[in-house]
Amino acid sequence: MIDLTKASAPDYITVGGRTYKIKTWFKYWLRFLQICNNRKEVRDFDFLFLDEIPENKAEAFKSLAEFANPKSVLPRGTGSGSSAKVLDYTIDSNLIYSAFVQQYGIDLVTGNGIDGKPLHWHKFLALMEGIHDTKLSDVMDIRSYDETDKTTFEQSRKNARDAWSLDGIAEEDSEVLEEFNKKFS
Repeated sequence: MIDLTKASAPDYITVGGRTYKIKTWFKYWLRFLQICNNRKEVRDFDFLFLDEIPENKAEAFKSLAEFANPKSVLPRGTGSGSSAKVLDYTIDSNLIYSAFVQQYGIDLVTGNGIDGKPLHWHKFLALMEGIHDTKLSDVMDIRSYDETDKTTFEQSRKNARDAWSLDGIAEEDSEVLEEFNKKFS
């Protein structure tokens, strides 16, 4: 999740209490996910570090994985349990490219964001979440279709409302909001 109170998106991870500068360009993180999907060994992730590489590879991998998949407070799970894979960054690369051009005017081949700088991984993810009314979003909707789910349109809307509701944030999510509120106190 992007912290709008900070001047920039994070460019480091913490391993064993120490910070390590990492590469944040989205193309590196797409490669990281490809390697993860191919189940390469932990030592294959050293290319993400700028200077020093942590010795504890297992903890470093865990921190890299957390950076790659930042925790988000919303939407909450709807309990449907659907774990269908709806996006593959390699197979869907043409659809992702066209969606970014269509939605934001960003050419992912050049790899630069709206500001002309290399597009940070967390910014890429935030923009991906906002993709709508594109062929990519249509394909993702089709892939997530569950024919065994017989919920009505009204129930589907209620489930979506509940998932995105700001009311009754779960106990574990309140810590994130508490930390955020402290910054403005």
